Formats: sequence, structure tokens, C-alpha cells
Amino acid sequence: MRVLYCNPSFWDYRLPFYEELNRLFGGDFHVVYSTKRYRGAHQALLPRIAERLGANAHPWDGEIVYDHATRSFAGFTEGRGQTSLPFGLWARIAALRPDVLLTEGFLQWTPLVQLYGLVHRIPVFVGYEKTPWTERNNSRLKTLKRRVQDRWVAGYLVNGSETRRYLESIGIAPRKIHIGGMSADSEGLRSGIAALPKAEVEALRRRLCPERDGLLYLFSGRVEDLKGAPHLAAVWEQHAKRHPHDALVFIGMGDRYDELKQRYAQLPSLHLEGRVPYDEVCRYYAAADVFVLPTLQDNWSLVVPEAMACGLPVATSIYNGCHPELVHEGENGTVFDPLQPETMLRALDYFHHADLPAHGRCSVALEADWSTEKCARRQYEGILQGVADFRRKRT
Repeated sequence: MRVLYCNPSFWDYRLPFYEELNRLFGGDFHVVYSTKRYRGAHQALLPRIAERLGANAHPWDGEIVYDHATRSFAGFTEGRGQTSLPFGLWARIAALRPDVLLTEGFLQWTPLVQLYGLVHRIPVFVGYEKTPWTERNNSRLKTLKRRVQDRWVAGYLVNGSETRRYLESIGIAPRKIHIGGMSADSEGLRSGIAALPKAEVEALRRRLCPERDGLLYLFSGRVEDLKGAPHLAAVWEQHAKRHPHDALVFIGMGDRYDELKQRYAQLPSLHLEGRVPYDEVCRYYAAADVFVLPTLQDNWSLVVPEAMACGLPVATSIYNGCHPELVHEGENGTVFDPLQPETMLRALDYFHHADLPAHGRCSVALEADWSTEKCARRQYEGILQGVADFRRKRT
């Protein structure tokens, strides 16, 4: 059974997942992607994809993108209002002769992939990540369109229960929804930490949190409003008065970075480190006591399972789609509402009264259920079930 994933773009953390799916499908799992989505620094990922996936990687350079702001056929720019016009993708799919098609979301390449599946009578699965919170402002027309598209979907491959809850709320049959999960590079991070000299980790910790009885909190992600970075920094001023030996470090860049760096320059316990190369992120996970992510909107934030894999207790927001699966209140951390500062303040204080080593061990155990191997196995089994259902309906 040849499976083809039509995924316009993906980053390197997905490569181990695709490799595992390829193993499960006996070497016949393939991925077609648009080379035009990889611009600037991201272009360096193209040779890595080719190296890791080999003959199962199928780059495609024929995508045309219409930019609504400039009313021109510009190159793809992430975050811009653009529409993909995948002329030529049909022929690319046909050349690979798949038995099963996977696609991403309800837009971009999906309508064409669904049409191909309908014409050739092969099952189409949709990878989907959104949650009731991220989709709360959808119009009735958009919801109706998704219900219509559902008629030609064999199954949905989702991250967790929040996405399942959204799809069921718009009328998708529960049997068609398969929770696979979104896996982090757990093994890579743990290996990186194991290779770090203890003196190097201790020196980083002393620089950021000089007092031995203080806790070092870590934020990793874009320093922007949607990740809740300004909300966390504002609350930290109050927390630092109660716990003056604690420290908070932000790693990452974003449109609020310069402003926050200047505003809190006189607060010695708050550090903004800027962009950190991925292979050095493990140093911060190793030095920290607690991971905190006050995101205002996330489907499934990968930095949470990353921190958990490194043995950190975690605090994240109720707007993070992964919290039902990954954060067990009172066991490996706590959740809060970043739009209500007092709940975030309580969450930060919580770790002064918690058994941090026990919380860290619980994080590792919980994250193990979302390893690359287990996520790929669940998705593989979901596809097999969906294919069987599809074939039964045809007979």
C-alpha cells in the first residue's frame, strides 16, 4: 500500500516521524512538498529532507502563490494572506500512483487532493490541528464548507482530544477521528543534555539564577503577544517581589523582544537571551527548574513535550491545545489563564510548594506516551482502520 502525504511544508522535527511511518508502511510512505515554501534560512532544510527521506522525498517546484495584499503572484511568505494555486500537483501525484492520500487542513492543497481521491476512488485523510479555542470565531459559511468537504474524507489524523472535540462539534463522526499526536525531538534533546559537561550547565545556571535557593523558570518560543510573553513578564515583576531569589529566562525572538528587553532592563531576575541555536537549547532545559508557556493560542505547542522529555515540571495556559494530555494538575505541573494575571501568579508560586523531582519524573513518563514511535504507530493504525472502512463502503 503506497501512502503519499501531500504536505506543502514541514520542519526538521517531522523527519523522525516520517521515517518511522515509512518503516511501518514497509518503505512505501512518501512525501511531496513545495520547495517554494523554503526561503531564506529555511532553504538549508531541503538537503536534509532529501538526505533523511531519500527516494521517498518528492520535492515539487511548480507551486504558484497569489498574494492578496500585493495582488500579485509573489513567492510564499509565512503569515501573509496568500492562496496556493497548485497547478501541476495533480500530475505530480499521478506520477507516484498512491493507494492512499494524506493532506493538511481544509485549504491549501486539500481541495485538489480530495478531487484526485474522488476521481481515482482512493481514500483521503486530513491532518488537522485546530481546537475549539482557535476556531471560536469561524463563520457559519466556513463551518458549512468543512461539513461538505467531510463527505470525501476517509479520516482525520489529529494531535489530541481538543482537536477531536472541535471536529465532533461541527458534526464529524467520532469513528473518523484518529488521535496520533505531535512528537518532539525527545531523544535528541535528552542525548544533548547527557553530553553536556556538568560544569557548563552549572555555570549557565549561576549566571541566570545566582541564588541556590531560587528557582529558574524557562520560556522558549517567540517573544510576541500570542505566546503571552508580555503577560508573563508583567506578572514576573510581582512574583519577583515575593520570591526575590527566583529568575526567569526567555529564549527566542519576536516582535516584542526589543520592547521587553528595554522595559525590564532594570529587573535583574528577568533575562532575555534572544535567539538560541536549536542544538544549544538543551543547555537551558538542563539548567532550568520549571518550564512555563503562557500562550494565548496554540494548537499543540511542541516546546511543552520538549521540556517534559528533559524532566521539567511545566506550567502552560488553558489556551494550549496540548494541556489535557500533557499537563496533569498537581502531578507534573499546573495550568492557568494568562488573561487573568492572578492565576498565572498562583501558577508560578505553585512550584515553591511542589515536589519538583517527582513532577519531573512524571513529565518524562507522560511525554513517553507521545514519543515519535508511539505517535507514528497510532497514526499508522488510524490509517489502516480508515482504509478498511473506506473499502467496506465501496463494496
